[in-house]
Amino acid sequence: MLAEPVIDSQTTPDPLDDLFAEANAWFFRLRADDVSETDQRNFLLWLATSPAHAQAWDEAQELFMLLELPAQEILQSQRSAATNAVESPRPPVRRHRIGPARVAIAAMLCVAVLAAYLKPSLLKALQSDFATATGEQRVVTLSDGSRLLLNTDTAISVDIQESRRTVRLLDGEVFFEVSHAPQRPFIVIAGNIHTKVTGTAFSVKHGEDGVTVTVAEGRVETGGDSPDRTVTPLTPGQSARYRAEQAAIVETADLRRTLAWRQGQLVFVQTPLETVVAEINRYRPGRLLIANPRLKPLPVTAVFNVNGLDEAATMLERSLGIHSQKLTDYLVLLD
Repeated sequence: MLAEPVIDSQTTPDPLDDLFAEANAWFFRLRADDVSETDQRNFLLWLATSPAHAQAWDEAQELFMLLELPAQEILQSQRSAATNAVESPRPPVRRHRIGPARVAIAAMLCVAVLAAYLKPSLLKALQSDFATATGEQRVVTLSDGSRLLLNTDTAISVDIQESRRTVRLLDGEVFFEVSHAPQRPFIVIAGNIHTKVTGTAFSVKHGEDGVTVTVAEGRVETGGDSPDRTVTPLTPGQSARYRAEQAAIVETADLRRTLAWRQGQLVFVQTPLETVVAEINRYRPGRLLIANPRLKPLPVTAVFNVNGLDEAATMLERSLGIHSQKLTDYLVLLD
């Protein structure tokens, strides 16, 4: 039995960001080998829906143009080098050098665009009962009184029964305030990690780097889904991190920093720039990209407002003495 929710959206994603994602999807679809006349007609209908649709299409094409130009230069340079290699030796010719930043732009643009197109959010949304878009947070109140705060880009499915309550976290991050019911355990499944409680407050984060469970109140038991799994108990202020097949790593958590997203903030203390950028990218459409690998370990101590992350690149530029370049509304380069 699916719980009837009471939903209170705290932040609302920009519809233009959704249109940009759709435009990216159309860009790839129209270039697929199996594109059909129906696809082409549907694209034209989509394009004519509103001026905003046409603007999103223009921005998507601009993004791919930025990718294509440096990529062509790299290819031409490689071809020239191959030709020179089979000819007789000659004095070296001074050529225009393709800087590493441009190579990085070409590679990372490809990754960013593919991520936008292949991002499994749409699929997860279809599999889920409740989901949030990038930059959105949502409160869901279940029929048993439990309150769930879904963070950005999160998808869950819910199964409320008489004997147990189960929430499957497909992706993203949720803060749970579970209604106390000792005879009716509340289980959160994220990947192959099960978290069991009867009534408490805790968060579960499920992403590409694994699963993290953090307890704010009460007691939580976590572990894998195998019959011989090791159960790890957690108390307030503790986190358990699961990576691949590794056993849980239990740590003391800074709850004010770890759970600051509930108040619309991202708090970093001496955190590597690479980690900061990855976290910011969870909350805003498009990408901040680090072109110079030497910048990745730079320590960052800062507080960002989730609703003001468009200014994050400028703040990082000023505090770290680095350079930022806005290529499009959805792509900012740090070098």
